[in-house]
Amino acid sequence: MAVNKVVKYLLFTFNFLFFISGAVILGVSVHAMISRAEYQITDELLPPVQLLVCVGTVTLVFGFLACCGAIGENRCLLVLFFLGLLGLLILLLSVGVLGALARTEDAQSALAAHLETLRPLGNAPQEVRESFGSLERAGKCCGFSIGHEDWGNSSLAVPDSCNCTDVARNCTELDGRQVYATPCLPYLMTWLDCLSDILMGVAFAFAAMMVLGMAFSLTMLCQISGGKAGVI
Repeated sequence: MAVNKVVKYLLFTFNFLFFISGAVILGVSVHAMISRAEYQITDELLPPVQLLVCVGTVTLVFGFLACCGAIGENRCLLVLFFLGLLGLLILLLSVGVLGALARTEDAQSALAAHLETLRPLGNAPQEVRESFGSLERAGKCCGFSIGHEDWGNSSLAVPDSCNCTDVARNCTELDGRQVYATPCLPYLMTWLDCLSDILMGVAFAFAAMMVLGMAFSLTMLCQISGGKAGVI
């Protein structure tokens, strides 16, 4: 059951990198989920994140099993790895498609509609107000679609996070203080587009790696089954 040593160690090296990539994907997706929760983005608005968590977790497991299969020339583990890659490839292509859909006007309209349900922000739950405060400080903006009026009719409802601390920004006066005049929706849309780009990039780059992994594992399986020896 000898196999070509080059294929064997190439597959082991690839699977080790595959294992590391799974950890990276899991880390990126968990970070995306935390950021999504912070900005009050619902599951429907960014569905690829859950899929990436699943892909990253499964990749860690399959990467470890594949390393064992490559070193031990274990046919069962290699078959499991090949089938696992095929399933993950389908999932990752789904992530890429869903990431592209998240950039569409329908997704942006859904986000705007979701935010409208939170008005006035001054009456929203504390965690929502804190999330918008973080968003306003990061984006140097106020409210989400109109401006400070999204917080309510009273100027007392407008938080300090709306205070204009950058004179170069578009500011307006509100009862003796300067607040940002620009709403946060454009900033949030830009953030969502960047996150979608990252998700799609990770998905398609990793899909290309999977095709190589499937080719290596299939080659090694054929050599194991045929009893072909490689002399280096």
